[in-house]
Amino acid sequence: MTELIVLDFETTGLDPAKDEVLQVSMVDQDGSVLMNEYCRPERVTSWPDAEKINGISPEQVAGCPAFRALLPRVVELLAGAGQIVAYNVSFERGFLDAYGVQTDRLHWAEDPMQLFAARMGGPRRSLTAAAGYFGITFSAHDALEDVKATLRLYQELTAAPLLERLMERAVPSEEPELFTFEEEEDWLRLLKALGLCAFTAKTRKALVYHGLFSDGPVPCEVVGFEKPPLSEDSAVLGLRVWERLLRVCDGYLREMQTAGASKDAASAAQSKRRAASSARRETPSGTKRAGAGAPRASGEKPAAKAGAKSGGRYAAFAAKKTDLRALTPNPDADPENPFFGRAVVFTGDLALSRAEAAAAVAALGGKVKSSVSKNTDYLVVGQQEAGLVGASGHSTKELRAKELNESGKAEIRLLDEAAFLALLGQAGAGGAAEKEK
Repeated sequence: MTELIVLDFETTGLDPAKDEVLQVSMVDQDGSVLMNEYCRPERVTSWPDAEKINGISPEQVAGCPAFRALLPRVVELLAGAGQIVAYNVSFERGFLDAYGVQTDRLHWAEDPMQLFAARMGGPRRSLTAAAGYFGITFSAHDALEDVKATLRLYQELTAAPLLERLMERAVPSEEPELFTFEEEEDWLRLLKALGLCAFTAKTRKALVYHGLFSDGPVPCEVVGFEKPPLSEDSAVLGLRVWERLLRVCDGYLREMQTAGASKDAASAAQSKRRAASSARRETPSGTKRAGAGAPRASGEKPAAKAGAKSGGRYAAFAAKKTDLRALTPNPDADPENPFFGRAVVFTGDLALSRAEAAAAVAALGGKVKSSVSKNTDYLVVGQQEAGLVGASGHSTKELRAKELNESGKAEIRLLDEAAFLALLGQAGAGGAAEKEK
């Protein structure tokens, strides 16, 4: 009996129904290699898209055994494991199912991809990105390298609470009862874990304080934190606001970023309206305004494009825009629901307003994004405006999703409105959605 086995496949493609295994690797809980074999496909003769990613050519595996010949030993090892770990476990299970293995009889551990998304309160990430957060470097898309990295990542994710382990690296600050880091990368890692910095950020995000000691949003700097953390997933941070040192819970600081941005935007809009009103009063009758043929003063911003005016070509698009900064995925949602930890993008018109649909996804722990990328999980497709999508009938988001799926870089599921509402219903949000129809 092996305590734990980490499994990874490299394959000819993403579809278990037609693609085949090219490499199978397994290590145990100590990192000892149990299997690392290349496999010759029995049906597929070439896989150019997958080869660009994993570097495995038809010539390289021509003399290797077929995966089916290795299957008895693979099943023997997996059946003797107390737990089986795989990053994005549904991928490995899907291929084993296709080869006739009864995967429901095996002992699968929690998927590290889902674990990491839950810890970070965001969408699913690639193994490279998740491992990189902990400083784990490896040559991705080699099955043996992948299982070794997955083992280390799983050990990190199942150890003590993440914040607690981050803070173990801290040293006493000059400020009483506060701690700090000696390395900038540790500060960046902490702010990412607290949701105060984008996961992809290379440097710390500039933050604002918006509270009792200022009339509006002002720049602030996180200079320390209390130790131990407030709870497993929250902390008390020390902020330097001008010359004042304040202690603020990370949750309130996150709210400040949204409140500050909203107030800045409202203030800017009000100033713009005042300036426009003043310009109208001061412009003599019959005199052309800047942007209508008269030269603009130096430094003056050009007038908005005609297409952005009310009733213009982009009016329908403007009406669909939603302030995604105001949406925070609900960390307390049921992690088994189909939207939890998933990245969702909308395109086209739905019976629900864009804001209502986005809020429903965020309430279920999903992250609503404005554009399609390889990290997108769902693209919800409503009815398209003919004036926006042209003769193709497909938006740029749809075309981008199709391109990523066909290249093997993503597995984006396209949902029409009926399928989207059905998933909301499955997640327990269907009643509210139907009421709004």
